[in-house]
Amino acid sequence: MKKQLAILLVITGLTGKSYAQENDKSVFTKTDAYLESTIDSLKIIGLNYAILIDKKVVHKKSFGSAHAQLNVPMTMDKSFPVASISKLFSSIALYKLVSIHEREVSETVGDFLPNRNDLPESWRKLTLEQLLSHTSGVPDQIDYQIYLAPDSEKSVIDALRDKPFSSKPGTESKYNATGFLLIRAIIEKLANQDFESHMQTEYFDKLNLSSAIYGGFKKVIPNRVTCYQKNNGNLEMFPLNYSPPMYAGAGLNIAMDDLIKWFQAVQDGQILTKDQLEAIWTPVKLTNGTDGYFGLGWESYKLQDGYRMVGHGGAGISSFRHYWNDRTNENLTVILLTNGAYDWKVRPNQINSVIAGILFEHN
Repeated sequence: MKKQLAILLVITGLTGKSYAQENDKSVFTKTDAYLESTIDSLKIIGLNYAILIDKKVVHKKSFGSAHAQLNVPMTMDKSFPVASISKLFSSIALYKLVSIHEREVSETVGDFLPNRNDLPESWRKLTLEQLLSHTSGVPDQIDYQIYLAPDSEKSVIDALRDKPFSSKPGTESKYNATGFLLIRAIIEKLANQDFESHMQTEYFDKLNLSSAIYGGFKKVIPNRVTCYQKNNGNLEMFPLNYSPPMYAGAGLNIAMDDLIKWFQAVQDGQILTKDQLEAIWTPVKLTNGTDGYFGLGWESYKLQDGYRMVGHGGAGISSFRHYWNDRTNENLTVILLTNGAYDWKVRPNQINSVIAGILFEHN
């Protein structure tokens, strides 16, 4: 992930022009047409998308197939494995626990997990802020071909304990899966219950997110789409494989309407205050004084003309982006959930930003 790429994703539309209003539907004809053309060009298998303005859903639509081999049409009620979009849920939940327990993100792993003597001392010195903002430099399991379905937390720690840090903590933004294995452990410690139970009782049940459930491709998930990728010129199933140690970082399955419902609760202050959200959504400063690419668990960028963007991608096939401008009170969310494509010449995050640009440009 490169910050230069993120700046390119801003596109010329985010320049202070008024954005689409709910009572002017013509702009959604444009976004639909753009998506139809993009789907044809990239051969996207299936796609659900939604647009929110000022927290309210103003447009949503389905395209393509949920299951290519069975030719099952995509519908809005389908559940998607949203991969790293899971991190948004985990970071909100963790910050809520930190607030309840009157702790600080400047505290270290050792402060939160004082009895975890199995963790290397260098890991214990890392702050919660560094883990959430991907600035810890802790050895990344992905770099060592330990993907997101390890047999156990212990197996990851044992495999990486003697590996070098990729960078000095706080000096570089670099996406890191191992950090979210530790975040899961901290959530469980503060919640005094296992991660899945905490998320179920405190969020999925309370917000009535009936489709929300953790599990990799081997788990039977009701109404879930099948994901695909191209390999050697042929379409094949894309096994998004996750196991419980990594669920804080990936592994959530959820339908579009429940994803929207959760984000509306976030924006409405049902979980965190506005000031707490600002803390999560502000890019963390690197030691050289520049902004990193993340806030606390959310990708976070300050754009031109006072615009800002937060969100996350999911496995390179889905994209969640929230855009706003504090000066103009403009507020826009674009969510794209797909189950893969033949050719990702243009990635979902870029597609997302083009849609945002169409909306912001519309008078």
